[in-house]
Amino acid sequence: MARTAHEDDSIGAATRALADATATLTRLLGKQVSAASVELNDVVAGSLREAARGLAEASDSVDRAGAGRRRDKVDQTRADLLAAAGRVFAARGYEGASVGDIAAEAGYTKGALYAHFGSKSGLFLEFARATLAEETCGGLQADDLAVTLEASMRATVGEPVTLVALEIIAYGIRHPESRPDLAPLLSASWDFMAEQVRDDRIRRERRAAGLPDPAPTDDPPTPPTQHDRDTALGVVAMSNLAVMFGTLAHDRDDAADTGARLLRRLLGY
Repeated sequence: MARTAHEDDSIGAATRALADATATLTRLLGKQVSAASVELNDVVAGSLREAARGLAEASDSVDRAGAGRRRDKVDQTRADLLAAAGRVFAARGYEGASVGDIAAEAGYTKGALYAHFGSKSGLFLEFARATLAEETCGGLQADDLAVTLEASMRATVGEPVTLVALEIIAYGIRHPESRPDLAPLLSASWDFMAEQVRDDRIRRERRAAGLPDPAPTDDPPTPPTQHDRDTALGVVAMSNLAVMFGTLAHDRDDAADTGARLLRRLLGY
């Protein structure tokens, strides 16, 4: 049966106490035995020193294990609160969401939220960082960027998650003090999409010339062109707008179909 953190703390405290007692006993016996036999003194003192060293190492091991579990618990609490924040912000917006709503959604107290993020604004900024970092942590792995983006667009029509990106932008506009934190994140997101557009363009150019797709071991590609960056911003803006229109329209497929055609036009298909 797994021990609890409290039990590990108790074991660690007991082990440290025993190690201290062993060290004290070593000193006392060393003084007493020295009068009788130098050889016996060395044997006893050496054995006790080994015992003290072993106990100290055991205590350190228990402390490290307990600290690891505490870090795991902290990480899990933060992850739970961030996930709940995403759901509540998407459904109610930043202004409409309360600390109590988010804490209750995550299954924690408001005190836990304040302890980990300091405030609702602190939580929102951390949520924005995590959301935008997740978007830019790797390539889309798309053989056909238009197909991948179209599938993502259709999947998010009518979903509250659609509003997350808009909430981040709206928050930055309404709260100028947040812009130094948000601006680099949004720029990185734009850069990421420009790189996807560049990779898709290079892949299609090579195929048109009868060349194989770039291999992972090839030299790094050149930076995105200005046209790639312009296209990336157009793709993001159009996809978000098509999703919103699709959510509100009587015929969702009409907006999604139009969005798919515009995606291909923007990407030069």
